[in-house]
Amino acid sequence: MRLNLIENEARHRQNNLATGSVKTMSSKIVLKLKDFTRIWISREESMLDPGGNVVLMWNRVFLVSCVASHFIDPLFFFLPIVERRDRQLCMTMDHHLAIILTCLRSFLDIFFIAHIAISFSTAHVDPSSKVLGRGELVTDPKKIANRYIRTNFFIDLVAALPVPQVLVWIVMPSISFKHINAPFFLIILVQSAIRLYIVILLSLSIMEMVGFIAKNGWEGAIYSLVLYLVASHVVGAIFYLTAVDRQKTCWETQCSIEDRMAHKGLCDLHFLDCKYATSSNSQSWANSTNVFTHCNANSNSVSINYGIFIQAIQNGVTTASFSEKYFYSLWWGLQQLTTYGNPLVTSSFIGENLFAIGLTLLSIGLFAQLIGNMQVPFFSAMDHQLLDAICERMTYFLRTEGTYITREGDPVKVMLFIIRGKLESSTTDGGRTGFFNSIILKPGDFCGEELLTWALLPSSRDSYPSSTRTVKTIAELEAFSLQADDIKCVASTFRMMHSKHLQHTFRLHSYQWRTWAARFIQSAWRRRQNRQKMAEVGLSNRWKSFFSLVNDFNDTRCEDINGSSSTVSHRETVTVSKIASIFKKAQKERPEEPDFSEDHHPE
Repeated sequence: MRLNLIENEARHRQNNLATGSVKTMSSKIVLKLKDFTRIWISREESMLDPGGNVVLMWNRVFLVSCVASHFIDPLFFFLPIVERRDRQLCMTMDHHLAIILTCLRSFLDIFFIAHIAISFSTAHVDPSSKVLGRGELVTDPKKIANRYIRTNFFIDLVAALPVPQVLVWIVMPSISFKHINAPFFLIILVQSAIRLYIVILLSLSIMEMVGFIAKNGWEGAIYSLVLYLVASHVVGAIFYLTAVDRQKTCWETQCSIEDRMAHKGLCDLHFLDCKYATSSNSQSWANSTNVFTHCNANSNSVSINYGIFIQAIQNGVTTASFSEKYFYSLWWGLQQLTTYGNPLVTSSFIGENLFAIGLTLLSIGLFAQLIGNMQVPFFSAMDHQLLDAICERMTYFLRTEGTYITREGDPVKVMLFIIRGKLESSTTDGGRTGFFNSIILKPGDFCGEELLTWALLPSSRDSYPSSTRTVKTIAELEAFSLQADDIKCVASTFRMMHSKHLQHTFRLHSYQWRTWAARFIQSAWRRRQNRQKMAEVGLSNRWKSFFSLVNDFNDTRCEDINGSSSTVSHRETVTVSKIASIFKKAQKERPEEPDFSEDHHPE
């Protein structure tokens, strides 16, 4: 009996303990859920606004890091170097430069990893809710993550991979010398192209948020200059790498030729690697081989056409110090990009010709992008000679907000082509009462077009034309300017400036001529309306006279039915003649159609 009581009490305690543990566990689960919900809600509240200052500032910082990475990556192309060991030339890698570039590239990779993390924490606008205005922001972390993974996550991930570091420190030491060539290093360009795509997306994002990339004109000028220098830097680095590869190709070709000759010893490609150049076998081979003689660009017995690389190899760029070879390559790239790849005398080597073709296309593309910043389609009607003459005379033009460029009635001395910023162009038509016309000029527009008409006149050197509009900056202005004397010089040199097609294109895209055309059409329409009303009033009076005469004629016939025929005939003749005169007068008073030809316009 007592045992039963003890067992029941033990069971009761176990049940209480189990119940208590369940309650404790459930309460802990509830607390965990509350904490998780609180964290989830706080995470939603901490999501970054895509149009906020934090995201904008990060985009600018990340854009700078992307441009810097495009400067660092091509420096890896300078790692293969040619060294002279006694009488022998050999190839190796610049290990000191490799360590420095690895550290810099790894530091820049941190920004790409941070960009991935920030992208997971940046809200986005729901496209279905974007009807007018901003739309509804999606702050749910799960939806943000799903959208980012579906769009740009893998692109950002590939861009963040340490590709050059892996190539230099893992792949290159494990492969033989003959496989290390220009295409091997150009793998880095694939990742650079992906990073360039990210730069384009960032630029478009910043332009969409604030309307411009740089905060002021000087920053914009420096940014454009840096982009052009980076492009020249990339081209120069590829040029150096390909020059070294061509020299290596010549050595390998001559080596294979000597192997087929019976009186020559074995030519091992390892002898061309500086790691084995100090061996006794390599030294004995260097004393008997003609490889370096036949590949000497300064020798008359050179057996290979180095093409566009002949000057660099003759100047010893491949064996020079890093600073010398870098600045030579940068100068070469900048020179080619500013001369459209000319003059380049290439060999029959396919890779060399592809490089020259790509270089020419890149230079044209960069020039078109630069001109496209200030071009709507007025310049498209010009040939290359006229366009080059205009571009040579253009100067950079910067003005702060609220600056008057010219006032109505003042002489016009400069023509502006807007790159960035806005202008307000207004006119009162010479102070006419109740008349005011105002337009906003944006990037791609131009002002000061009075100079073009003035430059085409033979007697235009006496005085400058008067401005028909007041032009004022409403935002910081960045533009290209053409002085009046430069426009006059170009107009007197190129007869194309006098062509009707170019003048019509200019009038089509000129706001001044558009305003004149609108006024002319309105004036002609009002004159036509007035004449039509006057004609309708006059015609109405003529018809009244006509019906009055008809009534008089009928009354006269009724009264003189028994009269003589001669009298009736005379009255009928008089009445008919009056009716005919009425129709003739109405025909003369018919309004003329307005003339809309270009020769009939108000002065």
